[in-house]
Amino acid sequence: MWVKPEEVLLANALWVTERANPFFLLQRRKGHGGGGLTGLLVGTLDTVLDNNTAPYRILHQTPTSEVYWTVACAKSKKDVFKDWEWLEQNLMQILGEFEAEEDVTEFVRCKIESLLANVVDDEDREDNDTKRFREASAKFQKLFSMPEEEKLVNYYSCSYWKGRVPRQGWLYLS
Repeated sequence: MWVKPEEVLLANALWVTERANPFFLLQRRKGHGGGGLTGLLVGTLDTVLDNNTAPYRILHQTPTSEVYWTVACAKSKKDVFKDWEWLEQNLMQILGEFEAEEDVTEFVRCKIESLLANVVDDEDREDNDTKRFREASAKFQKLFSMPEEEKLVNYYSCSYWKGRVPRQGWLYLS
């Protein structure tokens, strides 16, 4: 899914590059799909920080620049590869013809923003926090068999250590 281009300060922190070309990087979140200790630690960190980061992303960078721009995020490998293929088929040849790297970045940013402007999806318009709160409220009522009149006030991500393994969960206030 295309996202509004945002600057990324640390492109490789908690990310592994799976594919690269002169203008784009396709990255996977460390620990996603790999399991093991890294997956456990990254999962715990994401839960504690209430971080809903997509496991795949595509970054734009010009060869001599140290600035990266997020242009796409996806929850599945299939979706991110679809965006990657679109970039390679529709932009790579054009980007190679630009003389100034600043023009390349500006073109990519404008192109992605125009793609976003043409996508009209009511679900995407809904405020992300409101959607998360509604999902948490439904989970709270189902998990604890609460009646409809019992309202969720707030919820927090939490974790504790049991032995040598961190446990993660949610604290609900009603």
